[in-house]
Amino acid sequence: MQFIHEINIDKPTEKSIIKLRNQSFPDFTIDRSYYKQLPHIRCLQFNKSKLVGYMGLDYRDIAVADSPLRVLGVIDFCVDESQRNQGIGTDMLNELTVFAKSKQVDFIILMADDSRIYLDNGFKHVPNVPSSWLRIHEYKNLGIAFEHLDELYIKPVSQKHWPEGHVDWLGYMF
Repeated sequence: MQFIHEINIDKPTEKSIIKLRNQSFPDFTIDRSYYKQLPHIRCLQFNKSKLVGYMGLDYRDIAVADSPLRVLGVIDFCVDESQRNQGIGTDMLNELTVFAKSKQVDFIILMADDSRIYLDNGFKHVPNVPSSWLRIHEYKNLGIAFEHLDELYIKPVSQKHWPEGHVDWLGYMF
């Protein structure tokens, strides 16, 4: 898997990401390679020259119960439909974990409706967590959202403990 800083993504790669992302998330089809905001890093898995796996990463601090935690947020994780159930997603999550453990990261976090691959790969569900984040849509700030979320999954990659309490995303949600 390749880890590429966003600024280094070329046009052909961007087009491949758009195609894979839109095929994987047909209800959220858009003519750009990200849904709400550019990720910091792109993780790309190729089979020969074809992009078969993708995830964006957002690296930042969040606050949980007023405790700062450094996180890698996973955005738009997807595997080409013709390549699913072959271990590509699991391999990508394993490589991400190794990468995160070698950096200053406390947790890998993500939001997911379908949790099977994440639970099978060491993520834990954080149910009904009170949260606040900057709501954005189509390049507009819509203000701060305050809601309870039930789709949050975390994976510890340091010795830090995930505290119970309010999650302040300190920006937009992944």
